Parts: sequence; structure tokens; C-alpha cells
Amino acid sequence: MKKIKKIHAMLYAMEQDPAIGRTKLMKFIFFVDLIHYNQRGVTLFDSIYLRMPNGPVDSVAYALTGETNDFFTVKKSRGSRNNPVTGPYDHYLFQVRVPVKTEIFSRYELALFHMVLTALRTKKAATVSSLTHHLRLWREFRDGDEIPPDYFGLDADEIRLLENFGFFVDGFQREFCTRMTPLSRDLAEAIYPLAHERVVKVEEVLDDLVVQYPLPTLAVFYDTFLAWDDTFRSALRVNPAAVSSLTAECCDALCFVSCAVHAGMVEEDELAAYCEEVEEKFDAVREDLCQEHPEDLCAVEMDGGDLLDRTMHLSRSLALENLSPGRR
Repeated sequence: MKKIKKIHAMLYAMEQDPAIGRTKLMKFIFFVDLIHYNQRGVTLFDSIYLRMPNGPVDSVAYALTGETNDFFTVKKSRGSRNNPVTGPYDHYLFQVRVPVKTEIFSRYELALFHMVLTALRTKKAATVSSLTHHLRLWREFRDGDEIPPDYFGLDADEIRLLENFGFFVDGFQREFCTRMTPLSRDLAEAIYPLAHERVVKVEEVLDDLVVQYPLPTLAVFYDTFLAWDDTFRSALRVNPAAVSSLTAECCDALCFVSCAVHAGMVEEDELAAYCEEVEEKFDAVREDLCQEHPEDLCAVEMDGGDLLDRTMHLSRSLALENLSPGRR
């Protein structure tokens, strides 16, 4: 499935930018994986990257783009030092042969593709290659070396470098996903019921994320985030196995909305409708949990002295005071 997604991601890039050459197509795959890793903790395509003179290269993608195949045609022009366009390098043009399966990608993945292509479109291939030469994952290896996945983690200087280039890497979505994804995975595999002390520690993390939520920048997603938070806390008490999938869905939605807001690529009404749809999904899961475990969850909700509940309501009230009228 990962290889199919990689192929159709390349087809998507070819359709969106018919003039894209081989070097920039390789960088498209690389930067998608790089940003996805730094926001989600894993690469999207599960690729193996080799250190090459013009930057990191996905060996499978490189082989595919060498000649015409079942998915796209390849037209290769020999380079010449006298050619003002290609210079001494061979030039490749691609044409899709099969429909792009956009349905296999999430909204976030498509938004990520759009963002990377937008940043690459106006840049020369040599400029894009030069950018990768400033990254530790390229500098610390020799040509032909395989780059270990953990080298994809960017430091603050590298993130600034990429964002100055036009990529959107950092933000609350990165903080949320990198903290909650491994935590949720561990909780989902834990023995139920969780110890009270562990629940308290997890809820301290949740409280911290609520405090850090970037208002008013991501105001459109705030209700959705709080719906996820409520549902997560309920699942934490009665069905920890569900928290991993809850976090994965919230992470995907948050990354999409963050990217969409940053790039202004989605109309406000459409984005608000999407956020409301995701919010309703979280509310429905929470309602199901309440019906399955009425005594456990009702006891928590009816405790008027519950400090956490009062803190959450206060946090919401204070944050929303500074917002313009919206769905609330």
C-alpha cells in the first residue's frame, strides 16, 4: 500500500505541475516524507533514502522515473553545456497514463502535497537540491549511504531554514502529534483499568495542550479539539484501547486544518463545515462510551467539585472571550 501511495503521489505531482522534472519530483517525495515525519513521527511512504550528490533520493521512486512504465511515460532529453534550460544534466518530462487515486489520501496528505508543490514550483532544481545540502541527514553521510530514519528529525535551525523556503513544518500540530501519538499508543496497549496515578499524569499532559492551543490562529478547530479532549478523557477511564485511533484522527484533522489555515487553501465556510463534521464524530464516540459505561462516566461528570472539569470550563471561557463570534 505504501508503494501504491508513493506512485500515486508522484502522479498527483505530475498532474499538478506538468513541467516538473526528475530532480524536483524526487525532492517532492523527499520533502513530503520529511515534513510528515516531523509532524507525525513517521514517514508517509516508508521509503529508503540514499544520500546522492543532488540530495536524498528514494531508491524506488528514482528507479520508477528512469523509464516509461504502466503508470506514466518518461521523455528524456540529453543534457548539454550549451543548453540554457537543462545545462549539462539530462532533462525528464512525465505524462500520467492512469487516473490518480486521490481517494487513497487523507485531507492532510493532499494539503501536504499542495504545500510542497507550491514551494517547489517557482524554484530551480539546483536551488532545491542546495537546500537539502544544509540538512544534517545529507551532510553526515557519503554518496550511496542509506540515511537512517531517525536522522529525519529536524532541529530548530533546520525547521527555520525550511520554513523560509516556503514549507510549513512547525506549529501546535507538531507539538500535539509528537506528544500524543506515542502516549496514546502506549495507553491503548496497557492493561485496563489504568492506575489512577497514570490517569492523572495523562490528564496533566492534556491540560497542558489545552493551555498551549493557539488561539485565535486555529480558532476554527478549537471546538473540535475540545470535543476530542472530552472524548479522550472519557475513553481513558473506560476504554483505553480506543485512545490511539482517536488521537490519529485528531492529529490528521489538526494537521490538515493547520496547513489549510497557513496556506489559505480552503474557503472559510468549507473549513468550518469540515471541523464541525469531525467534532460531531468525536461527540458521537463519546456518547457511545457514555451509553456503554453510564455509571463510570456519569460519576465523573456529576462530581461538581471535580477540579479538572472546572479548570477546563475556565480555560474555554477565557480563551473564547478574545474570539470573534463564530459557531459558539
